[in-house]
Amino acid sequence: MDFLSIAFYIFLPVFFAAYYLVKAEYRYIIILAGSYIFYGYGNPSLLIFLLATTVITYFAGLLIAKYPQRKILVTAFLLNILILLVFKYTNFAIGNLNFIAKRLGGIFTLSKKNWILPVGLSFYIFQSCTYLTDVYRKKIRAEKNPLLYASFVSFFPTILSGPIQKSRELLPQLKNPGKFDYIEAKKGTILFIWGLFEKIMIANNLMTVVNKIYGDISSYGRIYHLLAAVSFSLYIYADFSSYSDMARGISKIMGISITRNFNNPYLSVSTSEFWNRWHVSLNDWFRENIYIPLGGNRKGTLRKYINVLVVFFVSGLWHGAQWHFVAWGVINGLLVVIGTMLMPLKRKIYGMARIDESAESIVFLKRAGVFILITFTWIFFQNGIYDSLNIINSIIHIKPIDFFDPNLLNVSGTAVTTFVTMIAVVLFCTIQIKRQKEAYYFEKFNKQPEVFQVMLLAVLVVVCIFSAYLPSAEVNTGFLYFQF
Repeated sequence: MDFLSIAFYIFLPVFFAAYYLVKAEYRYIIILAGSYIFYGYGNPSLLIFLLATTVITYFAGLLIAKYPQRKILVTAFLLNILILLVFKYTNFAIGNLNFIAKRLGGIFTLSKKNWILPVGLSFYIFQSCTYLTDVYRKKIRAEKNPLLYASFVSFFPTILSGPIQKSRELLPQLKNPGKFDYIEAKKGTILFIWGLFEKIMIANNLMTVVNKIYGDISSYGRIYHLLAAVSFSLYIYADFSSYSDMARGISKIMGISITRNFNNPYLSVSTSEFWNRWHVSLNDWFRENIYIPLGGNRKGTLRKYINVLVVFFVSGLWHGAQWHFVAWGVINGLLVVIGTMLMPLKRKIYGMARIDESAESIVFLKRAGVFILITFTWIFFQNGIYDSLNIINSIIHIKPIDFFDPNLLNVSGTAVTTFVTMIAVVLFCTIQIKRQKEAYYFEKFNKQPEVFQVMLLAVLVVVCIFSAYLPSAEVNTGFLYFQF
């Protein structure tokens, strides 16, 4: 089941009704039942992996609480991660071994496994791992109620694509949920509807452009390669942000607060800041479970940079068992390290030139630079290494005349759909920027007449429905990060 399926919109009101009809102390049971229905819908066999992860980490947590030894934590942690490694990287390893064997004269050939990666596996495994480290570090007591703990691991708003929740933040809320709060429920509804708009009107329309050009790279010229790169940069943000907003919205209606996964990353003035604003929950997980255990910044500058590169290497591999994902991760790691190394020099140059770094023009140029760099790295995320290098080579040879290609108006299918996509993207960017003051704008919205509030939200919903059911619409109900 996913957030854009008909089944989900039947499931959700039934779930909310059951959730608020039972006593607060038993709501975790409704969450558990709802989560297993949500996750197992269409393929109940996937529940086996979810249950296995839950059982392993539940008993491991009790064992760590009783015997707080590092070797027990590491064993339980790695056993949990092993499930992910087997399903996500076995065929990747086999493919690389076969490549090496072929280079050595075909000494052997291994058959790849016909395994399907369970959707959301990375997310609920990483979420359950936060529980193990929190118990070990005494940030939370080991949960003795297996059903309550199972509701944490399987929490349906976040199970498929995050945000990854820390047990010390989510478990207490599941144990002692608050009363229904009309204001929080309204905020949640707005978030959910905005997420719906982001997915259908922004992400799906941009995906049409990306698939059209990247699906046949050699048939398109330089300006189209640039358009595809920029479109994908905005697409991946809109797609992932939409899911996170919908997940936060559902949780707020339940009276539960979860982590905000994006903090206007494209307003960053450095690549380091970008990665502190992008996919916040995953970056926190890598920081707590890889960067800090490796020594963080406590063992000298060189070691710090190596640790940063290791984290980005792992991040790239986590995103996909292919070398272009690894290249994407390493390139971003190098950008962060080089940017950090050059920081003193840049400040010295600013001082010598008597330039105020906080001046709006300088901030704008920094943000533009970060957007360009990150957009180029996303090319490796979506394409193979060879194709990515060709696309970049094509883009850097763009000529002014390329911008006057009349066929650009039909890149989304027709001139009308291209225009609608452009308007939707401008609206998306404008609202995302204003979300820096989310609380302020909600208060302004909340002061408007109720009729106006309902009408505005209804218009967004109608636009989404109308767009989704157009004959020419290409609606992708899945979210990109489901595959990770």
